[in-house]
Amino acid sequence: MRVSIDWQVCVGAGCCAAALPGTFTLVESAQGPRAILLRPAADDDLRAAAAACPTLAICLEDDAGGRYPQDLLEG
Repeated sequence: MRVSIDWQVCVGAGCCAAALPGTFTLVESAQGPRAILLRPAADDDLRAAAAACPTLAICLEDDAGGRYPQDLLEG
């Protein structure tokens, strides 16, 4: 599963880091805190962290091209 974090959307709430500590963390940027991925995790754990993001800044893409949570919102 590929993980991307849109820093234009991320507000640094830290919900991903709280949902999956040690996998996501916050770093300081010129725009304030932003999330980064530290290491891979199980797909279900990544989905939980992406779902916890209040701005849906985290996008997960599987090998078939499915995107979470974006596919849920579009479909």
